[in-house]
Amino acid sequence: MHETPSILIPGGAGFIGRECARDLLTRGLRVVVIDDLSAGDERELACMAPGAEFLRFDLRDQSELSAVLLDAGPFHTVLHLAGRVGVSRVLQDPQGCRSLTRELAQSLAGALGNLPRAQRPRLLAASTSEVYLDSPGPLDENAPLRSPDGQGRWAYAGSRVEAEGLFDRVDLADREGRGPIHLRFFNVTGPGHDPAVGMVLPRFIQAAQAGRLLPVYGDGLQERTFAHVRDIARDLGDLIERCNAPAGPLNLGGVAHTTVLGLAQMVLMEAGRSVGDIECLDPREVHPSFEEVRHRAPQLNRARQLGLALAHCSLSQLVEEMFASAADDPTAADPSSPRPSPLCALPAS
Repeated sequence: MHETPSILIPGGAGFIGRECARDLLTRGLRVVVIDDLSAGDERELACMAPGAEFLRFDLRDQSELSAVLLDAGPFHTVLHLAGRVGVSRVLQDPQGCRSLTRELAQSLAGALGNLPRAQRPRLLAASTSEVYLDSPGPLDENAPLRSPDGQGRWAYAGSRVEAEGLFDRVDLADREGRGPIHLRFFNVTGPGHDPAVGMVLPRFIQAAQAGRLLPVYGDGLQERTFAHVRDIARDLGDLIERCNAPAGPLNLGGVAHTTVLGLAQMVLMEAGRSVGDIECLDPREVHPSFEEVRHRAPQLNRARQLGLALAHCSLSQLVEEMFASAADDPTAADPSSPRPSPLCALPAS
């Protein structure tokens, strides 16, 4: 029995997970990370959160997961961040992304559901803003969702809708009777975000520092709202500590709102380059099944009512921090490296 509250983070060696592990450790909590390292980085986890306990295995192994829940617990919260992310990865293998999300959810739901209620932790499970249909205004948690059966570009979004439904259908209420929370993240990025994942801002910074033109798709007037990973980790830490959130969906995002074209111009100015160093591309020439999202902005009233999302950084702060971080990495802007596929800079979450 551990006297310090314990948090289990499946997928905790990934970009968001590492920052969450660091934040939770600073709060004096015990952190146990599960990751198969297919996308995570154990060395980065050890650097950022040296006090975290690390277990390497595939979360889809329900028997192994059940053993961890019983032997390494009891856990106060499970923060489920495991999964494949990035539009480029989805477009390369949409059905693989769907199957992975489904299998991870099934394994986790099965393992948690088999625990005695008195030992069951609260479940906070990563979802995505991609679940929402396009809308010109900020999206609240009751906005219309995409179909669970979405294909191609929308396979990942559909799989997250499906996973939310699975967690709601299975009795996963914790020892206090509280059900799962679906964390709908909006464009979370920040220092150390791997450009290969496909987020537009790290790709822009990489291209700007390497002296390449910045690829902007379509007219560049697509709207995005970015969040600093540090701010999101702080919100999640507050959410876990306060234990005051009702079950259901919860938007988590930032206030750094811009168009993709405006973002490209800000990055170029930060790099000391001409704001005209942009190439306009047709995303359908990169991938015929690509479908654009014109607007993506969170309405954060529910989070603010819970005392979250109260101090998020601006777009200029975010860009400056990411440039400084990339400058410390000697490989980040190597102009001799092969030019990345434009697919990886698609302006999505």
